[in-house]
Amino acid sequence: MNSTIDALILAAGKSTRMGSTKSLLNWRGEELINYQINTLIKAGCDRINLVLGYDYENILKKINKIDINIIYNKDFEKGKSSSILSGINSINNKNENLLMIAVDQPRPLWFLKSIMQFHINKKAIISAPLFDNKRGHPVIFNHTFYKNILKINQYKNGLKDIFRENNSLVKTIDINSQWTHLDLNDKKSYELSLGLNLKKNEE
Repeated sequence: MNSTIDALILAAGKSTRMGSTKSLLNWRGEELINYQINTLIKAGCDRINLVLGYDYENILKKINKIDINIIYNKDFEKGKSSSILSGINSINNKNENLLMIAVDQPRPLWFLKSIMQFHINKKAIISAPLFDNKRGHPVIFNHTFYKNILKINQYKNGLKDIFRENNSLVKTIDINSQWTHLDLNDKKSYELSLGLNLKKNEE
């Protein structure tokens, strides 16, 4: 199995509960979208694919990397599944593995490196972090699983149902950290997240 991993950042949503565009939130001194891009590159992702939709032009103006693949999801109001489909259908078919992460799921560098190395070492089809017996994000897929993801609209609960149906293919790595389940869903979760330490075992 090839060791290359590309990244797919989902950032097309309207951020209704947050009240402002999540991609442009101040995250440790930079826009959240740039933190995600920069950290994924440092972690070793070969190519960054970014799905945009709502507030597309303002986000595009703030991105400080020009060598990434920008994907516009015109159907972003249909939900996250539409962004997943836009991303999978638009990426380079030569990539071996894909790390999928939402823009509101920032992770420290050590966290990303841990799951990426785990995925490669285990030669996994699907890899996910685990904390308190609950899976978290990001998730990494081998390209052989893309055909399953493209059927996402056939499932009531989208990716969750696809996971359940293919549970035997999922390998999990125990990462005992609050970062495993972190989602910046609203202002409260965003403010709480700023108190978490980016260094390992120093939360």
